[in-house]
Amino acid sequence: MKQEIEQAIFFCIEALNNRTEDSGQEVEGNDKYVIETIRKISELPYQGRNLGIGDFGYKEHRRRFEDRPIGKRITFSLDWLNAILVLFDFANYNEQQILESAEKIVNDNIIFNHIMKHIITNCVVMNDIELAEKFIPNFKKTIIFKEENNLDMGYLIILKYYAMKGDVENFFKYFKQSKPSVNRSEIGEAKFLLVNNFATNNGIEKSIELCKHKNLGASYYYSALMSVAEQGKYNDLKEIFVKYPELKQPELETELKVLTSAYLAGRELNLTIDDDFETLFERALQVNRKLKWGEIKLQDSIFLDLGLASNGDIERVIKCRKAIKDNRLKKELIIK
Repeated sequence: MKQEIEQAIFFCIEALNNRTEDSGQEVEGNDKYVIETIRKISELPYQGRNLGIGDFGYKEHRRRFEDRPIGKRITFSLDWLNAILVLFDFANYNEQQILESAEKIVNDNIIFNHIMKHIITNCVVMNDIELAEKFIPNFKKTIIFKEENNLDMGYLIILKYYAMKGDVENFFKYFKQSKPSVNRSEIGEAKFLLVNNFATNNGIEKSIELCKHKNLGASYYYSALMSVAEQGKYNDLKEIFVKYPELKQPELETELKVLTSAYLAGRELNLTIDDDFETLFERALQVNRKLKWGEIKLQDSIFLDLGLASNGDIERVIKCRKAIKDNRLKKELIIK
């Protein structure tokens, strides 16, 4: 099987090297052999290191070998990338072996850099930051709107690693190298994780002080509060808002959104919490419809949380369903 895996990796590299400016993202290669090899190894006991595949997704999520989404054909560059990462993982390649194999990809620096992100993420999952830093200079330059050395891609992974640990000192050690002015979305998520995990480890009072950092601010109070809400500690949050009224942020409805999130989590975890459904519902009716929660209205988001928290109480679910104006969200509340 080892020889078949090596051959499948070769075909992935060959396909990625078939890419031209005219072909765009679509490249041809021996995908039948690659797909068949992946099918065979999926029937064998897993032989990799169980570190995950690719870089980090939302929060701490990283794809696993069993998540491999290989279809009936492999035609696009990202599909070939996914296939070769699955093969690297099952073949138990170490980071140096992955790099040596990836260096044979000469026509697609973007895909090569994706593999570098996989390597760096492996290193941080193993808690080996020194090794991760040694690999960062291998990122290749790309030109999209302008030439980029892409080293920040590696530092962003290290930054997120320290964010997940709530390690403030090391987070800001790598902050500038992660190019915050360029990677605004990624940096925003990392800051959220940093404050959220710091609050879990250190409590709300110290988190308020942390948010005074020049690179954070009061907008990250929500991150700290959600560390409590996610644990379903609804009653504790009511006391926190009384003790620290600056956290309420009425112009953003932070207090109400956090309380309803905690109310939902507490119900789902079967914790003993105050039944403040009616109070929360009445407050939700007063929320400004101009406030958004991602791509949806904040008010609809709050009614959805209250409806989900009322699972088993048909009258409350119907009440929330009627209050939601977004038909897509109404469907989330199933009346049994």
